[in-house]
This record gives sequence, structure tokens and C-alpha cells, in this order.
Amino acid sequence: MTEIVFLIIVLCAYIFPIMIILNSKRSQGHEKNGWLVGAIFFSWVALILYFSIVPKQGHAKKK
Repeated sequence: MTEIVFLIIVLCAYIFPIMIILNSKRSQGHEKNGWLVGAIFFSWVALILYFSIVPKQGHAKKK
């Protein structure tokens, strides 16, 4: 029973950064896909880099 709980916690900790990047408005298109690939392979490291590199306002709209 404790192994199952541990596996669920680990799985949630792995999926959490991916969900944050998916729902973020900071990036879009191919850039977001690149960050998702990074989050799949380097879970929390990619999330920390995502928040430190990508601007908070996201991309400026072209007029």
C-alpha cells in the first residue's frame, strides 16, 4: 500500500511541471513545445529555467 502511495506522489511531482507549462500564457506555439519536451526529460530543472528565462508578460502582440 505504501508503495502505491509513493508512486502516486512521484507521478504527480513529475506531471506537475508539465501541467504548469501547458497552462501558462508566457509562451506559445513551437516555443511551448520545446519547453514541454524539456520538462518531460528534465522535469523540475526545466520548470525553474522556464520561469527564469521566459518573460512574465509573454510575447507582445504584433500590430
